[in-house]
Amino acid sequence: MIENEIIEQIIKTAHHLYNRDMVIGKSGNISILDSTGEYIYITASGTNFKELTYDDIIKVKLDDLSYTSTNDLVPSMETSLHVGVYQNRDDVKSVVHVHSPYATGFAFSKKRLCQQEGFGEITGEYIAEVNYYPPGSKKLAEHASDALKNEDAVILKDHGVITVGKDIEEATLLCEYIEEIAKTQYISHVLNL
Repeated sequence: MIENEIIEQIIKTAHHLYNRDMVIGKSGNISILDSTGEYIYITASGTNFKELTYDDIIKVKLDDLSYTSTNDLVPSMETSLHVGVYQNRDDVKSVVHVHSPYATGFAFSKKRLCQQEGFGEITGEYIAEVNYYPPGSKKLAEHASDALKNEDAVILKDHGVITVGKDIEEATLLCEYIEEIAKTQYISHVLNL
């Protein structure tokens, strides 16, 4: 896949996630690993998915995090988290991080989000969670990328959701799936009060 195609996929996905109410304001980030395995393309820090453009995507070198930008934008504050995932998983080519309302509601609650059928093998009772660490911090990057060694989706406590996939479509679909099971479980909790 060439650079323009990667950037177009990220922009298309960002607009899709915004229209699905999976991100609000300037939250969330998306990346794709290029075919050489040397670079990732990631949304810039503080960008709005509704209005994301070609210039809002930054090319970052995987080994030293150096980057090129056509303006004053910098890569997402979660770049180290994305890079950690790619370094730990040869099968992952895309990472998507959102703050979807129902799944993030679970992230801010004491309730755990149960795994359900419909997206791959059920590996445990609950979706994996990572304790809270400040956004963009080294600890969050380390703990989240470590949790994603054996999982494709992780709830970031008091923060949001991060998913991975063999391509951006799979990572995005998994984000949507997590949100839908969170919605179903929320409704179930309310009905069972």
